[in-house]
Amino acid sequence: MRCLSLSSTSHPPALYTERPGGAHETIPEEDLYRYTRHRWLCNEKEELSKRYVRFNLQRLLDVAVDACEGARYCTQVLKCAEGLRNKAFILTMDNGAEVLAKLPNPNAGPPRYTTTSEVATHALLRDVLKVPVPRVLAWSCDAANTPVEAEYIIAEKAAGVRLGSVWTQWPREAKLKLITQIVDMENTLATVSFPRHGCIYFKDDLRLLTGDAQDIEAGSGSLARFSIGPLTSAELCDQGRSAMPLDRGPWLDPRDYTQALGRNEIAWIQSSARPRMNYYKSLESLERPEDALSLLSQYMNAAPYLVPRPTDEAANSKVLWHPDLHLDNVFVNPNTWEITCIVDWQSACVAPLFYQSAVPRMFRHRHPVQQDWAVPQRPANFDTLSDSDKQRIDNDLESETIHKYYQAQVCKRAPRHWAVLHQRPVPVLQKPVWLVTGVWANRDLFFLRQSLISVAKQWQELFPGTAPPCPIHFPDSDLEAHSREEENVEGIGHMLALFRDQGVLPVDGMVHPGDYKIARGNSRRFKDVFVGLARTDAERELYTRLWPY
Repeated sequence: MRCLSLSSTSHPPALYTERPGGAHETIPEEDLYRYTRHRWLCNEKEELSKRYVRFNLQRLLDVAVDACEGARYCTQVLKCAEGLRNKAFILTMDNGAEVLAKLPNPNAGPPRYTTTSEVATHALLRDVLKVPVPRVLAWSCDAANTPVEAEYIIAEKAAGVRLGSVWTQWPREAKLKLITQIVDMENTLATVSFPRHGCIYFKDDLRLLTGDAQDIEAGSGSLARFSIGPLTSAELCDQGRSAMPLDRGPWLDPRDYTQALGRNEIAWIQSSARPRMNYYKSLESLERPEDALSLLSQYMNAAPYLVPRPTDEAANSKVLWHPDLHLDNVFVNPNTWEITCIVDWQSACVAPLFYQSAVPRMFRHRHPVQQDWAVPQRPANFDTLSDSDKQRIDNDLESETIHKYYQAQVCKRAPRHWAVLHQRPVPVLQKPVWLVTGVWANRDLFFLRQSLISVAKQWQELFPGTAPPCPIHFPDSDLEAHSREEENVEGIGHMLALFRDQGVLPVDGMVHPGDYKIARGNSRRFKDVFVGLARTDAERELYTRLWPY
């Protein structure tokens, strides 16, 4: 692929990257295309290749200049702190204008569908629902027919600062005000219902992509130019899935959705899965694709019931939702505590509120939360504790308070959302649906089985009154094998979690590039510590096999 070097232009821009803490550092042009925020302790070559995007930089700058009124050329390219699925750059023009350029990585999902849907979703949010999102200025979903040689979106730069840069310094009053604004935004989303489950597209674009585009509403209403099409999530397209004729929607009935996910995974396992070792389960016997297919037959039996009750109008309502609200995709005015922009709607979809409803990650307490409305309190012996224990308790109390305040505000300000969020059975029925896609590649067979066992154990409570016979039936031998695996997953997994909590084991094997050599040395050293905890030769071999890096 040809790429015009900036050295041949009359006004080459300065190239920078954003470092932790907000500092800017000069970089070579090649670093714009590579993933540079982390390194990996294992599978690094594969992980980096998933995130490498080569494009024609000068042509991208030309598009951005044309989108900025009065601009003649770009003076600076700032590579933003990288997410795992996209490249993002702040482009500064000679007249001071700034815009965002966003390009999907190969692991972001099907690029034509992903880009097209994201642009349409922005338009619907901004123009119809009045949610504060950046205005798209220019875009292309066809890498082969654009001079940029990659899919891209040029959008307004988000006003304000990332919430993650100020959240820990904010007083509780500011945090509570922010929560209220998020709840109000979600309430807006929850009150607009769609006829099908899928992703948002412009009707004309969807017709070009798929040959068909149905109306969302009749006539010339505010939604007339939009349509609902296939999901764009990466999980339905990676590991060779993009070439398979999978069912990616849209769907009318929740049962069609839950069963489609199961059939998709069965098709992928039949074509692509190979026997492998699962050391949590056995040091000797291979885990076979047939094991996964047997488990998926149990999922398929349960799938028609992993849906909202037909009489539950709120849970069945198909609504647009943000796919992953966290502190770095909300922008705020740090002085007024007002939200200025919400970003990263890539792969956002319309789905029954039953599957959308949850406490956002940025407000979610990581431990169990009391079910009443009581404000969490310090323990009676708090004054006798060490300073470090006091700090840990206060941090936990703050986290639980934030979680419960979010729930309280949903109850008060978003009745439709609360009608689903407060239902205790919903997470139990959601979990198998969330786990089934990629269950083999993600090594989630244990967790899918556990979620189905949980559904079976609670069947009468999940379907009180006229409950149908439970369709999930695990043989005693499967339950006994699961119990043995559970001992390793919970016991050894708990020990590995402690290593992660102490910063010894990096999450997902990702480390800052400057810490890479130290991290590799620490991994070898603490592996010896971990294996040294074994009490028998069999445990020693097991611990050796399970050390992740």
